[in-house]
Amino acid sequence: MGKDIDIVIKPKAYSQTEKILLKVMAMFDIHYYQITQFDRMRCWYIMDDKKHFGIHIDIIENEVYKGFEFFSFEKLYKNVEKYNGFYVLNKTMDTIMLLVQNIVAYKCLKNKYRTTIANNYALFKNGIDKEILSFWGDKLGRKMIDSLNKSDFDSIIENAYKYEKGAMKRIFLKRPFYTIKGITRFLCGKIHRVILCPRKFWRFIAVEAPDGTGKTTFIDSLVTELRRYYVSDEGRFCIHHFRPLILPNLGAVGEKAGVMKQDTDFTKPHRAKPAGKLSSFIRMTYYWVDYLIGMPYLLRKEVKAERYTIFDRYIFDFVVDPKRARISLPYWMRKMFARMVIQPQIVFVLNTEADVIYKRKQELELNEIKRQLDEFNKIESLCSNVVYIDAGQSVDEMTTQAIKIIFDKFLNKI
Repeated sequence: MGKDIDIVIKPKAYSQTEKILLKVMAMFDIHYYQITQFDRMRCWYIMDDKKHFGIHIDIIENEVYKGFEFFSFEKLYKNVEKYNGFYVLNKTMDTIMLLVQNIVAYKCLKNKYRTTIANNYALFKNGIDKEILSFWGDKLGRKMIDSLNKSDFDSIIENAYKYEKGAMKRIFLKRPFYTIKGITRFLCGKIHRVILCPRKFWRFIAVEAPDGTGKTTFIDSLVTELRRYYVSDEGRFCIHHFRPLILPNLGAVGEKAGVMKQDTDFTKPHRAKPAGKLSSFIRMTYYWVDYLIGMPYLLRKEVKAERYTIFDRYIFDFVVDPKRARISLPYWMRKMFARMVIQPQIVFVLNTEADVIYKRKQELELNEIKRQLDEFNKIESLCSNVVYIDAGQSVDEMTTQAIKIIFDKFLNKI
């Protein structure tokens, strides 16, 4: 009935399942998909921009967490019942799965799950108690049962790490060699994703434009729309402003050292005079180092769950608008610094008439807006992944155009 579906398949039947899913997509004229694999689970995000359709399907061979198999396929399949022609977990096993997934894996329990668990527990208490004791053992199992009898879900959350540790210990002792194999597979997958092949999983976007063009509104609209397609994965999008911020602002450093007071009046981008040549070179080098060390760290961190890394402004601002950072260095030198960092896979440059921008926001003079627009039209010389979007359109039209570009860049297509 929903758009976030878990489907349990027989082990080694994934190739057949993949063919079926692609065939169904073709039948319904759905074109884009992304597969994110975590251990033995494949998360399918199936979507189509023309139909404004998105669905999230988890293909599961067994219930596994960090290499520890909580429930085998055989265990799950023994505990099913018929529903509208499909086999679904019976209420007892469904309750156990809700507890295990949310307590052990996520350390939280949403209100809707608490209601479901409480209702099921009132009806199927004996069966659920039996499964709890089997999974967690006598000591932790009875602690869990006592909390459920009192509907004390907060206590369960408070002891989530104990439940996680206890479950892992019991699983390891029951099947040590099988568990070691699972842990090894899990760690190898993580090494492959984060260390060996992180670039394969990058989804790195930057948005550039003069002040007043509507960057923030565009980014908010873009992320809102992408979240609709990535059903139930709202945390997949990480928005950053200008720099990775591994290194603090120089103003904050100076204020902490007691040599200056930090200027936080951001309503006037060109409020301060440019620094001298030497000071500008030091400032530029300092910020460049932030990109140099910060971007690999940031991307590796966010690639763990294949998140989108979205920057509201990027290092190109030092080339186009050096006054904002009080930098007075030659154009060629600023370009050199900008080239020597990781480049976004898509740079959206929002473009419209200078008069339109000036009417929206008077932070910059009209001539300065015109100059920046001209400079932004040249940043293709710095990065080959530039896409120009007419900011004179409605936000919805801009977002629709950007979504198509993102899908074509980052998703599989049938």
